[in-house]
Amino acid sequence: MSRCIVVSGPPGAGKSRLAAALAAHFGWPLLAKDDYKERVFRHLGGRDRGWSRRVSLLAWDLLMREAATLTRLGVDCVLDGNFRAPQAEALRALAPAPRFIEVHCMASPEMLRARYLARAVDGTRHPGHVDYEALPEIEREFTASATSLGLAGPVVEWDTTRDFDAAALAQRLDPLL
Repeated sequence: MSRCIVVSGPPGAGKSRLAAALAAHFGWPLLAKDDYKERVFRHLGGRDRGWSRRVSLLAWDLLMREAATLTRLGVDCVLDGNFRAPQAEALRALAPAPRFIEVHCMASPEMLRARYLARAVDGTRHPGHVDYEALPEIEREFTASATSLGLAGPVVEWDTTRDFDAAALAQRLDPLL
């Protein structure tokens, strides 16, 4: 049975940074929703919020397809994204079901907003993400209560408000694997 670490949480919570560190630590492939979006934007360009949403749907579809392939082959992997109910349902539908461990990242709403705005201008993301246009919708996620995706497996809550201690997180995950 394959193992799958699912790194979830709101935008700006540090998911991508922690997921990359965990993938490197465990030597597992990393599937990150925003990586798929970046590839689409590089080839097809960005437009407006509607286009960004459509690209997100494609990115999720590609990520889930690749996760299904890897886990069916018994390959462990790390998944990174702002998972919501439809993605949680798709993960639960993977067959054979991998052993899930969810790392739910969180930070204070003020920290999430500051990180999100910094990321919007730092040049690391394609403008196709239309971060400023998405901000009102995204801000609701900063104050929403944190909930597990409901996957069959342990959930580790990880607060990144002060730091991103990926080594401590990996150490905490070791006995769960």
